Amino acid sequence: MTLGDNIRVARLRRKLTAEIVAQRAGTTRQTIAKIESGNPAVKIGTYVAVLQALGLLKGWGDIDDPVGEQMALDDLPQRARLKNG
Repeated sequence: MTLGDNIRVARLRRKLTAEIVAQRAGTTRQTIAKIESGNPAVKIGTYVAVLQALGLLKGWGDIDDPVGEQMALDDLPQRARLKNG
């Protein structure tokens, strides 16, 4: 199942029309159809707006960054400079 398929299923489970989701996401019904069909030309920001409209962005800002955490622990320099020569 693709992301577009999952979005369609989520919309139908919530008994929402494509028009209602489009209004909530600030887009058009045609764009919702493109998303649900997997059209790669749709901007990622529109996907995010649709996911938000469906209430599917729980934990969106909770990014697990073990590499970044390890780098902070390693006390790396703030800037790296290139040596000329």
